[in-house]
Amino acid sequence: MSEAYVSVSEAAKALGVHPQRIHQRIREGSLPAKKVGHQWAVEMSDLRRIEHHAGPGRPLSAKSAWDLLAVAAGDENASRLSPSARSRARSRLRNLLAHASSAELEEAAALLMNALRNRAERVLFAASPRDLPDICDDARVHLSGVSLPGSNMSVGAVAEGYVSRNDVDDLVEHFLLSPADHSRANVILHVVPPWADHQALDDVVRSQLALAADLAEHDGVREKNEAIRVVADLRAHLSGANRG
Repeated sequence: MSEAYVSVSEAAKALGVHPQRIHQRIREGSLPAKKVGHQWAVEMSDLRRIEHHAGPGRPLSAKSAWDLLAVAAGDENASRLSPSARSRARSRLRNLLAHASSAELEEAAALLMNALRNRAERVLFAASPRDLPDICDDARVHLSGVSLPGSNMSVGAVAEGYVSRNDVDDLVEHFLLSPADHSRANVILHVVPPWADHQALDDVVRSQLALAADLAEHDGVREKNEAIRVVADLRAHLSGANRG
């Protein structure tokens, strides 16, 4: 593929949508493309134009992502933000939930994980299965995703949680963790920015929005379906709170 063009899958990844959405836009004529062999190719300049005008799903900065999580976690966490940051985060949250609730499963999951991808660095490791309970019980690991009680996943063969960047090396050494690909990984660590408010970390990562984003990053349909269900519950809760 020429450097001036990208494939449909590469375009989908850049925009944070499912490849079917790219094909749909090509059919509609809203995304120019040309056939290269048996595949469609999208010109980089057209992709950048769409990316520039992208709405919900475009990656937020790490700070904006954490503001969004704080607002979703409740009034106590939202009160730590400035009034302007709180207002922006609430507006972004409403837009994200509305778009994710109305999209198809794969696109909704892509919206969530792409918009919030900068909340933490997702790092995969392999550990001895015997160590997984101890990893989950370690005070440095704030359980999330499939390991969070109430996630409806009950995946005992995986340990998932948020950790401070300062604790990663110690955890790797203590539990003899080794870097792994998706097929071998049984430990998922979301490494948070150094400036994250660790006093509020448990509340934030246990919030419905963080849970939805974590589950959306998994490959399984069960996890993605649960992520969208959580989004719907959060949207309904917020709508009820606003009416009240």
